[in-house]
Amino acid sequence: MKVPKLAVVLSCEHGGNVIPEQYASLFKEAADVINSHRGYDIGALELYNCFKNKQVVFNQCATVSRLVVDVNRSLYRKSLFSEFTKALPASEKESILNGIYYAFRNSFKQEIYKLWEQNRTVLHLSVHSFKPELNGVIRQTDFGILYHPGRMQEKQFAKVWKSEIEKVLPGFRTRFNYPFQGKPDGHVRFFRDKESEKYLGLEFEMNQKYAGQTNIYKVLTVAFENTLNQF
Repeated sequence: MKVPKLAVVLSCEHGGNVIPEQYASLFKEAADVINSHRGYDIGALELYNCFKNKQVVFNQCATVSRLVVDVNRSLYRKSLFSEFTKALPASEKESILNGIYYAFRNSFKQEIYKLWEQNRTVLHLSVHSFKPELNGVIRQTDFGILYHPGRMQEKQFAKVWKSEIEKVLPGFRTRFNYPFQGKPDGHVRFFRDKESEKYLGLEFEMNQKYAGQTNIYKVLTVAFENTLNQF
């Protein structure tokens, strides 16, 4: 049987707010922060689980809080470690990187490189959520599809996907590259920089006001599957 060239992989970089026991003392007074949008992407893990289908060949979710280390940031970023962990000795930071950051990033990288070696084109969907209001500003969308506007395959997929969401969720607002831009630093950006032809990297942002609404998750899954069937 012919293997489809398009291989779908899923990631969820901020799926949980787990604080490993050995670092719990750093977060004694931080329960409110850990359980907020700063600790994790509320609702993203559940949505990520819904997106899994027979076309997905690999999926991986990070459940340790980004307040320990942010696996969606490059090593050079100041926000890699939060205010709770950035003052740790270099040896402790290296331990965190080895046990959490590299454990997530390297296994994902191995799978994608394996698919490229098989001459497969990878569609990487990174699943996130965003706070409805930030610093007094209301985010003017229900869903965001992030992509690099200079990459035509990503742009085409995003356009079709937006159309499919509007079919199954009329009245809901989906915007491109909002509330964040699609091309800055992150897990997706890493692979874009490695391969220009055999990689489509998209990020999906769900408004956290829909967290826990499984009916919304399921309909978004239908729109995603309908889009995949056109590629």
